[in-house]
Amino acid sequence: MIKTIIFDFNGTMIFDSQLQHQAWEMTLSKEFKHRMTEEEFQNQICGRNNKYTFNYFADHKLKDSTVDNYSQAKEIIYRKICLSRPESFKLVKGLPDFLDHCIENNININIATASEMYNVEFFFKHLHLEKWFDINKVVANDGTLPGKPEPDMFLQAIKNVDGEPNTTMIFEDSLTGLKGAHNAKVAETIMVNDPDEPNIALPSELIIARRIQNFENMYTVVV
Repeated sequence: MIKTIIFDFNGTMIFDSQLQHQAWEMTLSKEFKHRMTEEEFQNQICGRNNKYTFNYFADHKLKDSTVDNYSQAKEIIYRKICLSRPESFKLVKGLPDFLDHCIENNININIATASEMYNVEFFFKHLHLEKWFDINKVVANDGTLPGKPEPDMFLQAIKNVDGEPNTTMIFEDSLTGLKGAHNAKVAETIMVNDPDEPNIALPSELIIARRIQNFENMYTVVV
C-alpha cells in the first residue's frame, strides 16, 4: 500500500521544459558564450542542480559564490519567463484534484526538487502550493545534500513527512531524477511525460510502474 508520495517539481508538477530551455539557453550564451545542444539540456541540465550544471559548462571548478551568482541570474530570467507565459506556468492537468484526493485519503505528500529555495517560494506564491504542501518540509537544492541521481533528496523528503521508502511512490520526469528514485529503493516510480516533449528512452535497469501525461487517472493509486 502506498502511504507517501514524493513529487519532483519542474517537468513533473508543471510542464516547464520550454521555459527552462529558454532560460538556460540565454544564460549559457551570456555567461559562457556557449550554444546549448539538446543532448546537453537533457543530460547535463534536466534534473541536475545548478552547481553541477555550471561547473560542467565552466572550463575550471567554480567557487560556490560564483555558482550562486550565476544561479540567481539564471533563475531571475526563468521566473520572468514563467510570469510571461501563464499558459505554460500552471500545474499539470488533473494534479490539483489528485492532490486533493491524496489529502482526503491521508497520503503523506512532499516535494523533492533540484530547484533552489527561492524558486520554491516563487512556486508556492504563484501556484498556491500551500494548500497541499508544507514548505518547511520541502527538500530543495540548498547544497547540504548530494543532488540527483543520488537518492538523498528523496529520502529526506520521505523522512520529513514520516514516510518509509518501501511504501512510497515517486513521480519524476528526468532520467537523472528517475535514477535517483531507483537508488532510493521506493515501492513505485511513475514517469511523467510532457506530451509536447519527446519520450526519454530508459536504460533497462530503471523500472517504472507507468508513464503518464497528466494526473487525471491516478486516483486508484491511493484508494
